[in-house]
Amino acid sequence: MHRVLAAALCAAACGDGGSEDDASDDPSGGSSQCGSATLPGHLVIESEADLAALDGIRVVQGELQVNRTTFTNLDFLECIEEVGSELTIFGNTALVDVSGLDHLRHVGASFVFSENTAITELSGVGAVTQIEGSLVVQGNTQLQELSGMTSLHTIGGALTIRENDSLRHIDGLRGLRTLGSLFAVTHNPSLCISSVNNVGVGITDPAQPGADWSTRAN
Repeated sequence: MHRVLAAALCAAACGDGGSEDDASDDPSGGSSQCGSATLPGHLVIESEADLAALDGIRVVQGELQVNRTTFTNLDFLECIEEVGSELTIFGNTALVDVSGLDHLRHVGASFVFSENTAITELSGVGAVTQIEGSLVVQGNTQLQELSGMTSLHTIGGALTIRENDSLRHIDGLRGLRTLGSLFAVTHNPSLCISSVNNVGVGITDPAQPGADWSTRAN
C-alpha cells in the first residue's frame, strides 16, 4: 500500500456530505430515448443550437467539449457511454449538476473538468471505470466535494487536482488502483490531507509513489 507524503494534518473534519442540486431549468433537460449511433468526429457544445448533433448518439469517437455555456446541467449527455478522445467540461459558470454523465463508461484520452465556478459537488459519473489519459480537476472555485467517479479504477496519465479553493475531500476516487504518471493534488487550501492519503493508499500500480508525486499546499 502507498503512503502519500503529507506536510500537514487536516484541520477540518473530512467526510461525505451535502446533497446534489436539482437543476431543472436547463433548456436541454429531460430524459429521452437513447440511440446506438457513433459520431465519427469531434463535437463542441457551446449553445443550445449544438445539441441536435447528439440525437441518437451513444459514442463520440473524437473529442467532446462543453465550453462556456449557460447550462445548469449536462442532461443532454445522458445517452453518452464512450468518448474516444478528450472530454472537456470547461468554463460553464452556471453548471451545478453533472448527473448527465452517469452513463459514461470510458474516456479514450483525458478528462478535464475546469473553471466551472458554480458547482459545489462533483457527484455521480459512477459508471466510468477507465480514463486513458489524465484526470484534471482545476479552478472550480466553489467545488467542495469530489464524491463521484466511485467506479474509476484506472487513469492512464496523471491525476491533477489543483486550485479548487473550497474543495474539502476527494473521497470518490478511493477506488483508484492504477495511475500512469503524476499524482499532483496541490494548492487546494481547504482540502483535508487525510482524504488525499485515502486515495493514495489505494493505488497499487505503480507499487511505490513516484519521486514527483506531490500534495503540496493542501
